[in-house]
Amino acid sequence: MFSWLLKICAVFLVAALVIYGGWIEPHWFEITRHQVGAASNRTPLKVAQLSDLHLLESNQASEIVIAAIQEIKPDVLVLSGDVVDRSDSLQNLGIFLNALGTMPKIATLGNWEYWSKVDLKALRELYVRHNVTLLVNDCITLNSLGRQINFVGLDDALAGKPNAKKALARCETGSLDAVLITHSPSYFGKPLEQAIANPQFLFALSGHTHGGQITFFGYPFATPPGSGAYSRGWYDTKYGPLYVSRGIGMTEVPMRLGARPEIAVFEVQ
Repeated sequence: MFSWLLKICAVFLVAALVIYGGWIEPHWFEITRHQVGAASNRTPLKVAQLSDLHLLESNQASEIVIAAIQEIKPDVLVLSGDVVDRSDSLQNLGIFLNALGTMPKIATLGNWEYWSKVDLKALRELYVRHNVTLLVNDCITLNSLGRQINFVGLDDALAGKPNAKKALARCETGSLDAVLITHSPSYFGKPLEQAIANPQFLFALSGHTHGGQITFFGYPFATPPGSGAYSRGWYDTKYGPLYVSRGIGMTEVPMRLGARPEIAVFEVQ
């Protein structure tokens, strides 16, 4: 009798985890807020990061993200790769981008933009129509709130060919502040060290790991290739602080456990 009770409890526990991980946590978004730089009287530049959207096949998830961005009202929105993971998703992406608003947006490529064989030329053209600058080993200098900030976007380290030297060379001279964006954080280790000498970034943004996606009290069972020593949150590096977002969507296993989808907001002083 006792063994049957254990079996029944085990079945209910597994069912509860599947329901929670498959339907509840994937829609339980967390907006994390971070201050970059010392506090001052200046109005901070507000940068929001969306990573690993993976199409947002759930209309509910899309609506949550759109409503959150409209409420946050970022000065700059960063889409740090794996925005799409199917070659037929550009029409849906256009609808999503149109709903986000007109603020400047910066995007980088992730591994799934390559693996899905999406038409990258069509993707770039779609981004242009929706005020999104796609940075592939490139740099854009934005003038906002009386200061210049370089946004340096690298190709994905797992599926592309990142070139930090090329990207930095395309930044406008005279601007000392730079934000580095690279989808797979493994590049922020030895590959980056071999590519550039010792530039100091304000901070760097990455994603790809999904925070482990399925974790045990926040500790990931595994992270995908291209994660390196990083899984989620802040890391101190010789180039400045690196933030690895838990992202929003899912791959492989359509569940999240202990890795709530995240919209990260940075107030840059």
